[in-house]
Amino acid sequence: MRNRLALALTLATLGLPASAGTFEVKGRDYLVDGKPLQILSGEIHYPRVPRAYWKDRLQKAKAMGLNTICTYLFWNVHEPQPGKWDFSGNADFVAFIKACQEEGLHVLVRPGPYVCTEWEFGGYPGWVVADPQTEVRSTDPKFLKPAMAYLEKVSAMLKPLQIENGGPVLMIQVENEYGSYGDDKKFLQAHVDAIRKGGYTGTLFTADPPPALKNGTIPGITATVNFGGDARDAFKKYEELRPGQARMIGEFWVGWFDHWGAPHASTDAKSKASEFDWTLSEGISANIYMFHGGTNWGFYAGANWNGGRYEPDTTS
Repeated sequence: MRNRLALALTLATLGLPASAGTFEVKGRDYLVDGKPLQILSGEIHYPRVPRAYWKDRLQKAKAMGLNTICTYLFWNVHEPQPGKWDFSGNADFVAFIKACQEEGLHVLVRPGPYVCTEWEFGGYPGWVVADPQTEVRSTDPKFLKPAMAYLEKVSAMLKPLQIENGGPVLMIQVENEYGSYGDDKKFLQAHVDAIRKGGYTGTLFTADPPPALKNGTIPGITATVNFGGDARDAFKKYEELRPGQARMIGEFWVGWFDHWGAPHASTDAKSKASEFDWTLSEGISANIYMFHGGTNWGFYAGANWNGGRYEPDTTS
């Protein structure tokens, strides 16, 4: 018995794969190995946190009661030039996901390719618009072919990490708040097809603000809702579209970002806490956006184009 225990502890220390599990969405519930799970997630992005601090941040997430980590993947980080890939150092998202598992945390992955998240070009690499006629975030072949090739590649890397293969990944997100931008279901389906072609076979989900749910959702794929205000109203709108289905806040906006030259953004902590308390008491799952913001290194900070003015975000 002691030998088996020692072996189990050794395998856990080495971060070797755990036994395969199951994840499914059934009625109101998210189920892990057949048991209901209220997903309590925090958003943190591996390129924004030095790799040496990943473990510290994940341990802090666990200490505050979270059971899941949510992260985007960043196309312009991983393919800075066509066909030249980088998954090393701080760009090693596989190592980040494994670090989450070592800390006993589930993972939600949002590979984009469009991620927004106050990041340069929303995560798109600049070379994708070398031809100024290219229409991004569309079915334009000049955009869609390289975008879906990226998605297939990271899907293949995520396959061994899905819960069904012993990893911590519960779900992968399809695009990102697309309903706020368009309603082309063929465009969304292309993302689903690319993820499946890459090899990931687990659960998929979408995330959109309440007014954009109809445009951004896909039949047969679980939906989550993003907001930072009235939770009751948000889920009333969700219920109109997805009655009786599992409920989750894909992004609960607990704060806001700053622009250079603009007043510091602040939020009312008491009102946020009140909305979050109601959410938890209703058994609704949630992802805190952000749990830890980190830093936009180099020139990766996003920006708004406002009336001829370029308004970059702050670096951290």
